[in-house]
Parts: sequence; structure tokens; C-alpha cells
Amino acid sequence: MPVLAVLTLGVLLAWSYFFDAALGRISGYLTLHMVFETLSIAVSVLVFAVGWKAHSINPQRNILILACGFFGVAVLDFSHMLSYAGMPDYITPNSVEKGINFWLPARYLGALSLLLAMLLPWGSAQLGTAPDPRRFIALGAVLLVVAVVHVLVLWFPQMLPVTYEQPGGLTRFKIAAEYGVMGVLGVVVVLLLRHMRETAAFNAPQLFAAVWIMGLSEFFFTLYVSANDHFNLLGHVYKVVAYVYLYRAIFVGTIEAPYQALSRSEKDLRAVLDAVPDLMFEVTQEGRYVRVYSRQPELLAVPPGQILGHSIHETLPAPAAAVAQSALAQAHAVGFSRGSQYALDLPDGKHWFELSVARKSLVQEDCEARFVVLARDITQRVEMLETLRKLLHAVEQTPNSIFITDLQARIEYVNPAFTAITGYRLEDVAGRDPRLLSAGKTPRSTYQELWSNLLAGQSWKGEFLNRRKDGREYHESALISPLHDEHGVTTHYLSIQEDISDRKRDEERIRKLVNFDILTGLPNRTLFASRFSQALALTQRSGRQLALMYLDLDHFKNVNDSLGHQVGDDLLVEVAHRLQSILHDEDTVCRQGGDEFIVVLPLTDGQQAAHVAEQMLAEVRRVCQIGPHELVVTGSVGIALYPEDGGDFETLAQRADAAMFRAKDMGRDHYSFFSADMQAQSSRVLRIENALRSAIVLNQLALHYQPQIRLIDGKLVGVEALLRWSHPELGAVSPGEFIPVAESSGQILGIGQWVLRNALAQMRRWRDAGHTGITVAVNLSMVQFRHPGLVDMVRGALAESGVPAGALELELTESIAMDAPERVIAIVQQLCDLGVQLSIDDFGTGYSSFSYIQRLRVHKLKVDQSFVRHIGGEDGNGLHIVRAIVGLAQSLGLESIAEGVETPAQAQALVGIGCETGQGYHFSRPVPAEQITALLERPVVTQP
Repeated sequence: MPVLAVLTLGVLLAWSYFFDAALGRISGYLTLHMVFETLSIAVSVLVFAVGWKAHSINPQRNILILACGFFGVAVLDFSHMLSYAGMPDYITPNSVEKGINFWLPARYLGALSLLLAMLLPWGSAQLGTAPDPRRFIALGAVLLVVAVVHVLVLWFPQMLPVTYEQPGGLTRFKIAAEYGVMGVLGVVVVLLLRHMRETAAFNAPQLFAAVWIMGLSEFFFTLYVSANDHFNLLGHVYKVVAYVYLYRAIFVGTIEAPYQALSRSEKDLRAVLDAVPDLMFEVTQEGRYVRVYSRQPELLAVPPGQILGHSIHETLPAPAAAVAQSALAQAHAVGFSRGSQYALDLPDGKHWFELSVARKSLVQEDCEARFVVLARDITQRVEMLETLRKLLHAVEQTPNSIFITDLQARIEYVNPAFTAITGYRLEDVAGRDPRLLSAGKTPRSTYQELWSNLLAGQSWKGEFLNRRKDGREYHESALISPLHDEHGVTTHYLSIQEDISDRKRDEERIRKLVNFDILTGLPNRTLFASRFSQALALTQRSGRQLALMYLDLDHFKNVNDSLGHQVGDDLLVEVAHRLQSILHDEDTVCRQGGDEFIVVLPLTDGQQAAHVAEQMLAEVRRVCQIGPHELVVTGSVGIALYPEDGGDFETLAQRADAAMFRAKDMGRDHYSFFSADMQAQSSRVLRIENALRSAIVLNQLALHYQPQIRLIDGKLVGVEALLRWSHPELGAVSPGEFIPVAESSGQILGIGQWVLRNALAQMRRWRDAGHTGITVAVNLSMVQFRHPGLVDMVRGALAESGVPAGALELELTESIAMDAPERVIAIVQQLCDLGVQLSIDDFGTGYSSFSYIQRLRVHKLKVDQSFVRHIGGEDGNGLHIVRAIVGLAQSLGLESIAEGVETPAQAQALVGIGCETGQGYHFSRPVPAEQITALLERPVVTQP
């Protein structure tokens, strides 16, 4: 390190002095240049010679790379020296630039060789290893690089960058190239510093000094202006010094180190041989003994004096000799052999031996191969392994948990299944009582019976409820037995357990699935039917009445839609608990499905049933705290009595359900008894449902159209298609009566498609007649809007009719718009993309979220007739409400249309508040299409 410090300081001093000193060129520089270059070439050749020879003794890729690399450096430096300006022309005219063109590749070749040698792992010195024949490939690759450089420099110099100019000196490219060499050397320095912090297999300090000084020399070659100034000369001096250090590093690391390692190895080998307890032999490939090392001569098949000079076939039985000869053959083929075993019958019994054979490295190629053989007595191990193998297979592979305790019930052993089931490892439970597994729920009598059997020397079988390490409980079936020694004395207890938690859970799950509702825990319909039969039998024997009650939660869907199904499920569980709390033991409540509950009250008359119904409604009505939500819900109860309303479960259930719907019609949060008029109403609903199924086929349906008038000038701008049904027996059935039936029965989908297709077909006829300025409005029900094929159905109807999408207006009720708003927004977007106009019907009668209304791409708001009807009323609120709705529409950029306009005053008031369109009896009742055609020919003027 002091030398490096002095040389580094010398660079700084030289740079500071020569940089400003006005010194001329060095006389006789050419001679000095030849001297230093010759020295560096000689050292490079020595590096190659030493490294090449060292690789033949101790094959190391790192040394080979350095040797081949610096051989190329020597050749390039030689060509550089011959190409220097002032020397006789070397094939082509010499010049400074020609010399530099040989110089730079030499520097990069040396630096990259050092970098690659540092990046590869550096093995320890080992003598006697055969040289790698691929080393000639490495030398050939370097010579190929050198040849390419010579071809480029001598015959294609125009392809190379300019490195020197007169009178400017070095070009930027040449200076940058020198700094590039310094950069590579800097990386090598970093790698060497890392090696120096560890135990390196080479002379890292010497190599570090060589690389450091090379970097210093390259710094000089970035400074000179003239090819024969002081900086150039100093650079050559430093380069020679660096190469000398490199040679020392190669020589010390490859020549001296192996011999030092050999001396240490001989001492270590002698110590190892003295310490080895096994039989050791040195034999030839044919099995002839050359040397014998043994501290246990009693393990030899023949006395030691009769072994040397004989072969294994003469001293060992044939089977053992065959095994040994096979191990020798394997070692000869691959260099070693392990694991071969043979048995010998010795005076004290049969012994097993295991062979380890290694081929010795040949000192001379013509010498006979020698092998080192270790024979280890493994008799005890073989016997023990056989016993342990059986026990291991029996205990370790069983799926049952096993543990062994001493007589004080302290755990000594657990198998892997025990750890897998309980979570406790042996170190967690060693020395502890198995009671640490107890969940505290196993009866005390179980443990008393267990110890009574064990202390009597008998086995015990039973079940425990235990707890795993993570706190989870599990059921376990156990067989615990005492273990006896050869004298019959109990020494330990063996417990074999089986986790039966899944079986217990399956049994419980099956029982619940068969008889109970999974969510609420209430009896399901199967168990309820059984209990109803018992209650009915009890009622019939007593001659009294029985009440069957249906409870349905009002607007329960809103809870699911707004707060999520989890909150809805928690609410159902809470309601179930409340209902159970007010019923007697003989009463039964069952969750019928969804938000419906059914209750049977044996020995209960109408008055008592009404009292229970009031209690049920009161309990449902109480505030429910579900997580952070305070919910208030109501219910509707329908009551059917035995025997007045029916004699079996099906009849009573049907009539209680009908009574429940009547309670909802009464305003909800009520109860209702089944009556004769309800039966008649149910019969009519059933008849309407059946008749509707053939209404389209029998051509009983028709469309009437109600005009929509632009209020400012009385022009007819649209019509609303309204469905009418005339049945030969039922007569004219009101839409308010048959539309709900169609929706509940699912027939509304087919009817709705019929309405849309016929309305568009009529619009096609009007447009063909020249009436292109109107639109037709068609109502969509909730069932239609929820159907996934709605958009495709509308698209198909438009394509079939040929009517532009803009001439069709689809009306959504406010309840549809608020049902699952995100889904509604997506469907409305798809309809708008078709070009269809959309309006919100009956606006103001439901519960709206203005944020969702704003996001809906609708075109109109229809003011419900219930608000229009009160325009001009005594309180004046009707006009205020309509004005607010119209103002909202205007602020949202929507058109407003008022329904139910019946008087001129109402029409005039609507014009005054900015409502664009009106519809109602004041203009026209819904009429057949023919009358609308007449109105189109003769526009209606309604201005007062």
C-alpha cells in the first residue's frame, strides 16, 4: 500500500507540474519508447507463459483468461511498437495514429481479461488435475481478435475513428476510449476490494496493485499532446510497473500457492488417517491390497499380516468380494462409489459393512490406478434401522393422532398426525398433561371412567371435546391403552385418537337441513308440516279452533337493495327471534321463504289469534339495531281459522296468504282474517290469469291511444299507447285489474312485446300517411325492465317496423327508476344508445334520489295526475308541487308533460309555469287508432 500511495502521489505531482510547464519534446524518445514497450511485452509474455503452465498443473479458468488475454496484449503491443512514428514502416506507413490503433485494443483486451477473471469464481489451488483441453479454444479466440485488429489497422484504417490530429494532438474519441479503459479497471478494483475483505484463493493484494497502477498509467495517456512528451513517457513507465505486479500476482497465486497447499494437505491427511476409526485400505483396480490402516483388526476377515499383496477375492467371501469389486469398478468409472454394503460372518457374529471408495489421482499417466477404500461397521445401525423402519411406518404414517405419556400422564412423544390435528408440536407439549387439550366441556364422569380402566390395566375407548392450539374446538374419538414391559409392568400409556369433528358436523348439518331453516334456525316446512299435523290432531280431539297465520314484512326488498343482503338476512334472524319470544311452547313458527313467516296456534280462536297478531306486529315494528343501522319495519298478517276456513294445511295456508295480501291492501302494518269476499276475489284473479293466457291468440286485446298536446299552440305531438282487454264473459277488464295479474304470472313479457310491436306498426302506418312529427309512448312494467332481453326486444321491434328509434318513447315508472339504480342506469344507457326516447312516468309519487335521476339519460318527466288534479284547488298546493316538478325538469334539461289535464284552467295554469306538454280528458280520452288519424288530419286547438 505505501508503494501505491507513492505512485498515486507521483501521478498528481506529475500532472500538476507538466501540465503548466512549457517543456519541449523528449529527445531520444523513440529509443525510450522501444525500451519500455519491450519490457512490457516481455512481462506480458511471462504472464502468458506462467499462466499457461499453471493452468496445466492447476486448471483455473481465471488464470487461463489472464494468460490468453495478456498474450494478445503482448502481440498488439509489439505491433504498436513497430508502428510508432520514426520506426521503419511496418507493412503500411507508420504514424502516431497507426500506433494508437494498435494501442487501444491492447488496453481494452487487458482490462476486459482482468474483469472477466474477477467475475468468474476463483477456485482453490489443487495439484494433479488434468488441464482443460478447451484452453486452446480460449487462446484461439484471443488470437482471432488480434488478427481482426491487424486487418482493420493495416488494410482498412479508414473504418476506424480518428484518434490523433496534427497539431491538436489526441481527439475526443481517443481520450474517451482511455477513460473507458479506466472505467473497466475501476470495476475490477471494486471486485478486488470485495475479494480482499474475504479469504481469496489468489494473491489479491498484488493483483489489486497491478490494476491500480494500470489505471494510473491510463490517466497519463489521456493528457499528452505530443506523441513524445513527458506524460506519454510516464504512462509507459507506470504500465511496465503494473505488468510486473501482475506477473508477481500470477506467479505467487499459481506456482507457490499449490506447493504450500500440498504441504498443509499432507499434514491434514496424516491427522485424518490417525483419527479414522474405520477400516481403510489402498488397493489396485484388480483389488490387490497396497496399504492397510486399521485400529480394529478384529473386524478383518483375515489377520493384517496376510492382507498385503493379496486381493479381495483371496481375503473375502465371494459375495462380499463381488460387492467390493463392483464398488471399485464404479469408482474407476466415475471417480467414487458410496453405499455398497456386504455382510461378513466374524467370530462374534454377523457384521454389516458399508464401503466408500474413491479413485486416487494418478501422479504419472503410466502408473496403475489406486483406490482408497473405507469399510465402516454398520451392524448396529442396520439392526436398529430395521426396527425403526417398522415402527416408523406404523406410527408416522397413520392418519390417527398418537401420543405416549409416562405413568404421571406427562407427554413424551407425539406423531405428525397429532401436530397436524392439534397444532401442538412435541416441544410444545413435552412433559405436559394431555388435559391441556381439553375444552372443558367433556363430562367429569368420562375422565373417571378412563382412569378407572387404565389403573386396572385395561384399555378405554370414548370421545372428548377438545381444543386445538388456535382455540378451535373439535371432537375426538380416543382409544387409550397401558403399555407393559417384558415383565408385564405398566410403563407408559398409549393414546390413539381420531378427529371426528367432520362427522359430528355432518350429523348436525343433516339434522338441521332436514328440519330447520339454515338462516333463522326456525323449523323448516318439513318439520312445520309434522308439527301442524300434531297441532291439528290436538285441536280435533279437543273440538276447539286452530289459527294459521301468515306474516310478511312490508317493503323488505328496500332493505336488501339499499343496505345489502347481509343486513336483510340479519333482520330476518332478529324478526325470527322476536316471534319465538312471544309464542308458547305448543305454538310453532316457520320461515316460509324470503321474508314470509307462517305460524300455527293450536287451541286458538279468532279473538286469541287477533291478540297474537297484534303482538307480532308490535314486535316487528320495534326498532331493530342491525350493526350501525337502526331499522324500523312493519308487517302484514293474514289469519285463517280451522275449521271455518279449511280442514287441511293446504287450504288454510292458501287462505291465510290471501288474507295477508288483503292486510297489505289495507295500508300494511295490519292483520286481516280470511272472508268470503276474499275467496271471491281470489277466484276472479285466478280466472283472469287463465283467460289472459289466450287473450292474444283470440284477438281480445286492443290498443287505444291518448293524444299528447303541446300546450303553447295546441298541436298534437305524440300519443300514449294504452292496452284494453274485452273478454266475452268477463267483459271489459280494467288494466288496473289485469296488468298486476299479468305481472305476477309472468305473462306481461309476452303482452308487453305484443303492445310494443303493434304500437310501432300503427306508427309505421301514420308515418307512411305523412304524419312524421309525432311519437308513440309505450309503458314498461317492472317485470319487463328486469328481463335481460329487453334491449334486444326493443331493437328487434324497431327493425321489424322500420320506425326510427326517435319516434318511440318508453315510459318508466318512478319505482322502476329507483329499483337497483346502477343496473337501471346501465339499461337506460343501452336504450338511449338505440336512439329511443325515455320518460319517467308518475313522477313525484315515489321516492326519488335526485343524484340518480340526474345520471339517468331520460328525456321527459311526466307529472302524475294526482298533482295536476289539485291545480286550482282551495289550498293551492297542487300548483306549487307541479311548478316544482316542472322547474326540476327544466333544470335537468328535460321536457315536462302533465297527465290528467281535465279543465281549461288547468291547461292555462300549466302554460303559465312552463310545462310543455299536456295529456288528459280535456284534450281527448284514449281512443282507437282511427280517431287519432282524424285528429292528425284536423289538429286540436285547446287554448281558452
